[in-house]
Amino acid sequence: MKTFLSSILLFFLFSVNQLFAQESASFANSWISYGKPYVKIGITAKGIYKVPFASLPAGFSTVQPSNLQLWHRGKQVAILSTDNNEILFFGVPNDGSSDSVFYQPTSSRLNPYFSMYSDESSYFLTNGETAGLRAEVINKPADTSIPVQTYFRKTNLNVFKDVYSMTTEDPNAPNLRNSFFEFSASKTGPAIIDGKTAAYPFELSGIKKNELEKATVKLLLHGRSSNSRSIEISVGKNEQSLRLVKSLSSAGFGATEYTFELEEGDTDENGKGIFTFKSGSTEDKLKRFSLTYFRISYPASTAIQGKTSYFDLPAVSEPFSRISLSGNFANAKFLDITDPDKPRIIMGKADNLVISRTSGKMANMLVTDETSIVNPAKISNVQFNKQDVNSINYIIVSSENLLQGANSYAAYRSSVNGGSFKTAVVNIKDIYNQFNYGEPSPVAIRNFVNFALSSGLKDKYLLLLGKSVTHNERMVRELPDEVPTVGYPASDILLVEGLAGAPKNVQAIPVGRVSAITNQNVLDYLQKVKDYESNISGEYGWRKEVLHLNGGKSTEEITQLKNELASLEPFVINGSIGGKVTPFAKQQAMAEVESVNITSQVNEGVGLITYFGHGSTIRTDLNMGYITDGDRGYNNAGKYPMMYFNGCGVGNIFSARFNPNPNASDRYALSLDWLLAKNRGSVAIVANSFESFVSPSAKYLQVLYEKMFSDPATVNLSIGKILTAVANQVLTSDNGVYAIANIHQSILQGDPALKLITVSKPDYSLDVNNSIKIYSKSPDKTIGSSDTLKLQIGIFNQGRFLKDDKLPVKITFHFKEGTSSQIETIAAFPYQSTLDIVFPNKNQNIQRVEVQLDPDNILDELNEKNNLAELEINWEIAENEMLYPVETIKDIIPPLLNVKVNNRMIRNEEVLLQNPLLNITVNDDRLIVGDTALVDIFIKPCWNGNCEFEPVNYTAGKYDIQSLTARSFQINYYFDNLVIGKYELLINVRDQSGNSSLQPYRIRFEISEEVSQWSVTSSPNPSSSYIRFEAKTVDFEQIESLEYSVYNLKGIKVGEKIIDKVQADVNEWYWQPDNQPSGLYIYKVTRKGKDSTSKQLTGRILIVK
Repeated sequence: MKTFLSSILLFFLFSVNQLFAQESASFANSWISYGKPYVKIGITAKGIYKVPFASLPAGFSTVQPSNLQLWHRGKQVAILSTDNNEILFFGVPNDGSSDSVFYQPTSSRLNPYFSMYSDESSYFLTNGETAGLRAEVINKPADTSIPVQTYFRKTNLNVFKDVYSMTTEDPNAPNLRNSFFEFSASKTGPAIIDGKTAAYPFELSGIKKNELEKATVKLLLHGRSSNSRSIEISVGKNEQSLRLVKSLSSAGFGATEYTFELEEGDTDENGKGIFTFKSGSTEDKLKRFSLTYFRISYPASTAIQGKTSYFDLPAVSEPFSRISLSGNFANAKFLDITDPDKPRIIMGKADNLVISRTSGKMANMLVTDETSIVNPAKISNVQFNKQDVNSINYIIVSSENLLQGANSYAAYRSSVNGGSFKTAVVNIKDIYNQFNYGEPSPVAIRNFVNFALSSGLKDKYLLLLGKSVTHNERMVRELPDEVPTVGYPASDILLVEGLAGAPKNVQAIPVGRVSAITNQNVLDYLQKVKDYESNISGEYGWRKEVLHLNGGKSTEEITQLKNELASLEPFVINGSIGGKVTPFAKQQAMAEVESVNITSQVNEGVGLITYFGHGSTIRTDLNMGYITDGDRGYNNAGKYPMMYFNGCGVGNIFSARFNPNPNASDRYALSLDWLLAKNRGSVAIVANSFESFVSPSAKYLQVLYEKMFSDPATVNLSIGKILTAVANQVLTSDNGVYAIANIHQSILQGDPALKLITVSKPDYSLDVNNSIKIYSKSPDKTIGSSDTLKLQIGIFNQGRFLKDDKLPVKITFHFKEGTSSQIETIAAFPYQSTLDIVFPNKNQNIQRVEVQLDPDNILDELNEKNNLAELEINWEIAENEMLYPVETIKDIIPPLLNVKVNNRMIRNEEVLLQNPLLNITVNDDRLIVGDTALVDIFIKPCWNGNCEFEPVNYTAGKYDIQSLTARSFQINYYFDNLVIGKYELLINVRDQSGNSSLQPYRIRFEISEEVSQWSVTSSPNPSSSYIRFEAKTVDFEQIESLEYSVYNLKGIKVGEKIIDKVQADVNEWYWQPDNQPSGLYIYKVTRKGKDSTSKQLTGRILIVK
């Protein structure tokens, strides 16, 4: 921070190839003939290239070579030749001209010899319906009437790419760094310090004698510090014979072009010379400038040296020129490349070439006997297919290495639970190919979005899935595995601002970024989104909790930032969320970092964490630490906050810090760690990508809080749309450079479609441990000596604040001789309220108080299962107190868990039939409401450690829940998807206070279709006290009854049991031979069928007493 004071259910999963149906000359894809196969050819240098037909991808037709077409930057290129089963063409590298889109103004891109992102130019080969464009052949016979041009002009170009002119690795910096390219930003030469002289030698090979005064020099200088300077430009044969050319004025970080002519004596007889540059007479390392390029155009003789020569013919008014070249031209080609997309082949002899001319225009020529064969690795298939983009409303732009995760993300977003969006996954490489002619650049994304919005449907979201590196010194050319942003400081908003009628500097559609490095990162983040949107925690109150943290380096600054945050509290407290703010301020006025412990709050759940203070990529000056720091103990699974950081560089995820290792020098940025951490951390983060300033940031925060918490038009919107509304409102009142920069550099990390912090309905609740208290009549009386008592009920709203709500509260008093009830009504409240009721202390025999909110379920709440609480009163303790309970009577007794399968208790490793019914009964000592959130079921498909337990989801139609008593409930779960195999079941249960059962239920069983149709077992055998008979029946629907009989050896029946409601699987009977002596007994089990048939099984048991 810097101080700045001022007053589906259909799921459309397309590659970007399949998105584009509209074709118009105004879009970068209008050149494409969709449906045809294309071959992409990449080159990085100027020259003639050869592509053998054999190097083309299999299946690409060359049957009609005359129909082959070659395209470059949307224009058809004239092919030199398709003879001899090969393609010859003239190609040029990527000059970065499209970068000008992100310069302000666009004309300020002054270095035409450098691309910010890529050196590779792409050419696309396809088969046309008609003959492709071919190079014009000029074959005019020598005509001595045409005068011979005695010289041509050559160019000596020196481009310097040592360092970025706006580097952040230099202590010199402008007061404000913008994300768009300013000051003609470019790679440039090393810094030239004030008081130092820098020398640059040059050589004009083949210069025509006595023509030096016709040589023209153009150079570009970049300021590298904020001061003004006068730069002395000198030239000479050597440093001892310098001529002062110009004392050139330059200011700040801007670039200055200058052109001048050389004079006789500026070079030696071999055309060698030197330029020198100097500013100031006293050395000052903080004042500096640099040379970006110099270009010398000079008259040269017509003697060609080397295998390749580029030269220019001066403009003429005649229709033809004749030149006579000397040199070795045995296999040379002569090309007119004035229009590099339409080169012309000049036929004839080198010493007498006739060239047709355009009047008044210079001609650019190439003489070469070199042809480069394109590397097969740079030749690839491209299939452009079109599809209607109009209906797509959720676009994921993904790097190629993350497409698996992107597809999973899109599948969720297109599902009902994910919002039923019509999604599209687009590969960034496809966007490059179609919307920037194959050249890697953020320009491609901007062009693509502009096209996607051209249909008129602008209600779309854009999720950027992948990393981007714009820290210039760490950038990798061609942007491998990146989804690029704009500038450093970075801005994703500049990818989409001002498009399709949106105001300048305001995003046309909501945009967010997840800088995932691996597909697992994507899946981990996706799971957090699913957990958040499904509210896996089962409660909403945590979303109303807001933490305010502020740093500062001085007492004044700490106080200022604390007050700025305090001014936002009314938006939270009085807004629709009705939240609570907990502030944390830096305690020591110092520049050093101070640690803050917010672990308990984060783990319990908070909806928003806002930080205002100083910061960096890896820490804040009131430092909460990384979410993955083991010693901090963060564990907030299912309760993921939104985070807003106002601190320099906290949102800088663009500096190639992608190592999760805590000890690595390139460890994840702090904010990225919170976002990507599995099962903890944050679900969305807004933070500045570089610098932040107090005044514009405070204004931005104020509007953000207003839009999130108070403005009825925006409180229910997604975070992406809220940020768009914030940008609109901020820039309406303040269109200054700092406000604009703050908008551009506020990076949303996360899904822009998320609806954060807000809750849709109220959720009135009671704390089962602490909501009910009883007070004596007055402070000088005990409860036992008071004739009346005060009941105080603490009530919470864990949901939305609806001001017009009326909440009925039912209070039931339980006395020894009976009960009495009454209903009170209280007005809605945002966070917490208290209801006081005075009641007579009759006969001092009150035993229990029960409170129920909204007893008739009149109100529509998020959760109806937290509306009940009770207070058991121990009168022997209470009568001597003025407040009862003095301390919270915390529920510490765990619930009891009882589990049956098919309504019976099964043995470990028992064999069961398919589709077993799970019966789970929960009993507690307190009031408990039946809730699946209290019972966790896990299952794994093995009996060993080769598999893991997976949670069982409560899917509608597969379970029912019954309230047995006020303190017990039962869940019946139907396992209808278990295939044949071995399984282990694990069940945990807890009560509403969070007490878990002392021991989870855990048992192994086997699902089989080989269970005997009819079998009987008896155990234990021998036995002294009881015998358990177990009859297994598969075809139970055909059985009328089962009859168990036990006989002694005299044939006398000593026990019997008839079961006329036969169950699937097992039917059991316990026989206790209490009055029978030791000895051998015979049992008989008779199975009577509904078809009047009868079957019997017999066996022996031994009783030993």
